[in-house]
Amino acid sequence: MTRNEIKFSVVVGTWNRLAQLQACVTSIFEQTRTPVRVYVTDAGSTDGTIEYLKSMESNRLFPIFVGTRLGQARAYNEIFAIIDTPYVCWLSDDNVIVNQGLDLAVDVLEQNPRIGMVGLKVKDVAGPFVEAPYIGGISSIGILNVNQGFLRTAVLKKVGGFSETFRDYGIDPDLTAKVLFSGHQIAYTRKIAVYHQRNWSTDRTSIEYSRQMEKQKIYQELYKQKYSSVVRGSMGWKVKKQLWRFMQYISTRLRSAKSSQTLLGLLPRDWHNIFMGRYISLLDPWHCHGKSYYLLQSHPLRQHQNALPQDPLWSDHLQNSDSSPSDSWASHER
Repeated sequence: MTRNEIKFSVVVGTWNRLAQLQACVTSIFEQTRTPVRVYVTDAGSTDGTIEYLKSMESNRLFPIFVGTRLGQARAYNEIFAIIDTPYVCWLSDDNVIVNQGLDLAVDVLEQNPRIGMVGLKVKDVAGPFVEAPYIGGISSIGILNVNQGFLRTAVLKKVGGFSETFRDYGIDPDLTAKVLFSGHQIAYTRKIAVYHQRNWSTDRTSIEYSRQMEKQKIYQELYKQKYSSVVRGSMGWKVKKQLWRFMQYISTRLRSAKSSQTLLGLLPRDWHNIFMGRYISLLDPWHCHGKSYYLLQSHPLRQHQNALPQDPLWSDHLQNSDSSPSDSWASHER
């Protein structure tokens, strides 16, 4: 396989999760027909991961032995900087590709030049959120966040990759916002593309769970600070949210985010995202009918800014740490 034949790169960060990393890497190659190169950045594992990566090293898998924990944003950005394939995908070591999800994302981007990023639909198969049909929450400014994404490399570099201000939590919602506000559409795969082995305690009263929630709270405050000057209240969005509440009132089938019962071919969670998502058209079910993607987000051209907002200072959060999570289903999901 020559360098020019490779269509996209996958970047995976890992640290002491050998079994999960092996499942992740195996799934990428078994579930993908498109020529792909995988980069794995290791933060200094001591559980056999380094030996495994050395045994797997080839022209398809490139291990990067960093040897220290840089934080997800910086670790991924260092790999993004050397990627020259047309497309790039970021995954976590606890992800498993299913339903040929990466091939599907390639097809979406190649057929739709306005789409800059494809959200790989993620289903938790371990952890406290397994009952949800898929994860991904609406942000405080109305954006449906992408948890694991596949995007054009030029778009990724245009927006500067992950924000290192957000460190580990909040890097994906922030990147979603940057891609959207830079004038590119974002779509979700209709099928589940990723299984997620979420390494969280299922005990919501545990100290571990509380710590995860605190990290989420911090990133949400930073996110709010960064985008408060860009997006203001919208009457259309307010009307959509009121319509959603009315629909829930008249239809019991729409009241549970965990329900698997469909209405007009869509899950209650789909309808929630359409009505609560500021940048998703109410006509999305018709515009995307018969397509492999849906939940298409578009930022109005009239609202485009000359430049993306600057990252807030980390110290700003310390003075405003009493903010509450956004009002959306699974706002705590990453």
